[in-house]
Amino acid sequence: MKRLVKAALVHLALATISAGAQSPTGSSTPTTPPQVRPALSQEQQLPAPQQQDAASREKAEAEKARREAQAQVAKKLDQETRARGYWIDPSTGLMWPANDNGKDLAWHAAANYCRSLRFAGFSDWRLATIDELASLVDKSAPAPERVGNTQVIQINVAGIGRHVRGGLSLTGDPWSSTRELDRFGHPYGDGWFFDFVQSKPSGDLPYLRNTKYALCVRRSGK
Repeated sequence: MKRLVKAALVHLALATISAGAQSPTGSSTPTTPPQVRPALSQEQQLPAPQQQDAASREKAEAEKARREAQAQVAKKLDQETRARGYWIDPSTGLMWPANDNGKDLAWHAAANYCRSLRFAGFSDWRLATIDELASLVDKSAPAPERVGNTQVIQINVAGIGRHVRGGLSLTGDPWSSTRELDRFGHPYGDGWFFDFVQSKPSGDLPYLRNTKYALCVRRSGK
């Protein structure tokens, strides 16, 4: 009898120890602690709105300074061209008067004007070709700044209309000497002029009846 009681007490003690080893929920599986996401470093964090605004302002100020410097260079070139009365393009070697003829005229009259021009001590002036006129477009300026005034195409202090290089002042679109040649080498067909408002050549002038302006040119160094 004593042996049975002793065995029962041992069994009860083992059961108590086993119950104490279990978790409060009744599961013996240990609880996994929650994972903590590491904070982003300063370099990985997105820029604050204030930093973005500061970067935008800095970029705008740099662009403004660039435009102002470009306008100052253009203004200085204008003054130098006006003082001399002409401009020699260092990239092409072409010599241009500071101004065109100042009034509109037909193509043949424009060609005769340049042939008879006596200016700056030279008499070998001629009407410019379409490619020579195209070389006067200031390609360093953005396209919207190359849109000029249809009445007077010239450069102003702000740089708006800065599409004619060399500080040249044009009254309007100039004729070019470029025309189609027949089999005998004689010019015929439409006359071409350069549209400085659109910065492109145009030949939509049937029978040369429209009037444009004369901008003469000569090769320097002759």
